[in-house]
Amino acid sequence: METPHPKPARFRLPAGSPAILGALVLLAIAMAAVRIPFRDQLRHQLAARDARVLAALIQQQLNDPENPAAGDDPLAAIIAASIAPDLPGVEAVQAYSPEGRLFATFLGPTNAITPSAPLDPNSSAPVVRFRENPKPSLEVWLPLRPEQASENVGYTFIALDGSDLAAEYSRLDSNLLRQVSIAFVLIGTTLAGILALNFRHLAQANRLLADRSHRLEQANRELSLAARTSAVGAVASHLVHGLRNPLAALQYAVANGGDTRDAADSARRMRTMIDDVVRMLRDEQGLPGFEIPASEVLDEARRRCQSHARVSPSLQWELIADAGPALDNRSANLSLLVLENLASNAIHAMNGAGRIRIRAVRSPDSWQFQLEDDGPGIPPETRDRLFAPVLSSRSEGSGIGLAISRQLARHLGGDLQLAHSRPGSTRFDLSVPLASSTPPRIEAS
Repeated sequence: METPHPKPARFRLPAGSPAILGALVLLAIAMAAVRIPFRDQLRHQLAARDARVLAALIQQQLNDPENPAAGDDPLAAIIAASIAPDLPGVEAVQAYSPEGRLFATFLGPTNAITPSAPLDPNSSAPVVRFRENPKPSLEVWLPLRPEQASENVGYTFIALDGSDLAAEYSRLDSNLLRQVSIAFVLIGTTLAGILALNFRHLAQANRLLADRSHRLEQANRELSLAARTSAVGAVASHLVHGLRNPLAALQYAVANGGDTRDAADSARRMRTMIDDVVRMLRDEQGLPGFEIPASEVLDEARRRCQSHARVSPSLQWELIADAGPALDNRSANLSLLVLENLASNAIHAMNGAGRIRIRAVRSPDSWQFQLEDDGPGIPPETRDRLFAPVLSSRSEGSGIGLAISRQLARHLGGDLQLAHSRPGSTRFDLSVPLASSTPPRIEAS
């Protein structure tokens, strides 16, 4: 059996390699840009050095008291200074007037040479130019100013062989290139090391952030699942709580041979409650979201209470809904369960007769459902523990209805509070935030 060859490991560039390479390229361009003017400046200094040496010799000749031509005649001084240089490598000697006009050529071409810069009659600095073509040549315009003169009396132009200076320029370029290369290696290595270290730390931070983000997403999914499960449990608890009374009535009718109409009515009420809850869960899981106006929520709460409980014909309903956006089906369904439970409690408190007032009040970011009855009120000793489980003011009550209702309200991101309670007026406030701030949808298990 042939052993499979392992795949060769793929070479991976360190993190931030393109950025590091780009930084090194920019560093190389910057150092090259600095090198060029620095090289030109050094070349000019070398040429000016030779020109100053030559100028010192000419000025010495011009001021020599033994030179008969160095007297009061400027023309004689110019000629005397121009013919004086006896230096190796001299290729051209010319004499120029203070205005820069050629009037004598002693060596080399006879045509006038244009200086590289305008000649200033008040400046004693030589004007220098180095020519590389057709052969290296150093051209120098030397101002002539005798000791007794206040300005230049003329100029001597001398062209020298520039081979030695060209060789010096070449050595200068080589030294500069070597020094710039060494500096680039040192600075580039340091810069690349610093950038690589920073990019490594950045990559580690990104990996840590990605890991924490993944953990946070996983925790959010778990919390969302827990919220859905808890919400389904709250709805189931509401259903069990609602079935308790009609189931007890059905049991009593069967056990004591009561009116079959009572038994049928209890069974119908239980069937309706179960159908409503199952339909709500199916809507939540299987159908797209839809909207229900607040006024329809109030009408449905009244319809359910009238069908689930035997009420007196004198029971009065007052339903008021502000104008505003409709509720999404999830918020409407859970709000309806809470309002149904509150209204049923109010009907029992009023013995089936009285007035129930439900108002839907629109606020900037939520709906406020206010349910008020004109019953006897809640006893003061039970108000502080009103929403605690297994607490009821009725002998036949289970004590979990209000606790379940508050749990449903908080699954919506809202709350259920007792606004006030006194003889003749008890009001509960249910706050339901808009759909954009509500928790995840309920899913049936």
